[in-house]
Amino acid sequence: MKILILKLCLVFSVLQLFYLHQTNADNLNAVRVIVNGEIITEFDIRRQITEALQIAKEKYGDIGFQQKEREIISNGIDELIDRKILVQEAKKVVLADPEKAAEIEKNLDAFVKGAVKEVGSLYKFYELAHKQGINPLKKRAELKEDLLIEEIMRDNVYRKIIVTPKEIRRYYQEHTDEFSREGSLSFRQILLKFSGYKTKEDAKSAAEDILNRLKNGEEFGGLAKEHSRDPHSDKGGLWESDEVKNFRKDLVDKISKLKEGEISPIIDSSLGHHIFKIEEIIPAQTLTFQQAQNEIRNILFREEFVKKRKEYLEELRKNVVIKRYY
Repeated sequence: MKILILKLCLVFSVLQLFYLHQTNADNLNAVRVIVNGEIITEFDIRRQITEALQIAKEKYGDIGFQQKEREIISNGIDELIDRKILVQEAKKVVLADPEKAAEIEKNLDAFVKGAVKEVGSLYKFYELAHKQGINPLKKRAELKEDLLIEEIMRDNVYRKIIVTPKEIRRYYQEHTDEFSREGSLSFRQILLKFSGYKTKEDAKSAAEDILNRLKNGEEFGGLAKEHSRDPHSDKGGLWESDEVKNFRKDLVDKISKLKEGEISPIIDSSLGHHIFKIEEIIPAQTLTFQQAQNEIRNILFREEFVKKRKEYLEELRKNVVIKRYY
């Protein structure tokens, strides 16, 4: 429910608007695909792929991006075609049932009321939508389509997926290594950069003063916010376990023997003086079958969902006329 509400409120980001405005109005209105008489325009395609294109550009750079762009566009068009097919089928099947149609409208009203409540008032909701370039009526229609699709997916895909205990057990036995978890830790850091002091001696003196204050019971996070030049200083110098993976390995090695809650001595690097406090140590472990079975069930369900959805769409496509103009 929250995902749908957020989708209603936050569909067009500034990035999307920026990208779409790079294409002239004539191109945006160009018809690219017709699915049973319903059109998909250049605008629809660009809106669909904007985020994926930006991620690819950041990930692959200019040369790699050029190679991925065509694939992203093709996948985006296929997703839009699939959505058209599902919505058309859902309107034909679901809306023909008065009870189901009424339930869809009831759920839709509940989602919209939830979105309004989230921002405080109907006026605020429309004001926020306007600022983000969202047409509330159009978004309500798109949300209705989402609910319609969910309804036919429940009847034609979800209910056909069966994950048995035997399959779960077999997956665990064949993929035990996937459930081995490396040991990890989280910590807080105070970093005093040499560049922030007139001399290295001044930096050392400041580090010693902070270490003494920590030993006398002052709170690490507060001192980190006040004195540290660590990129996480606004969070009290906290590095979560998944973030520690990208931290300097030589420094992590130097504090790896510390216990939870223990504060390190001053550790020097080319940047300056570091002081660490170990927040949590997570030991290496292999999940038991009981611990892993819910995760495995979800994995198998997703795999079967992809398969059943593809089969369902292939069946629907037999009665669909698709014309492409690109």
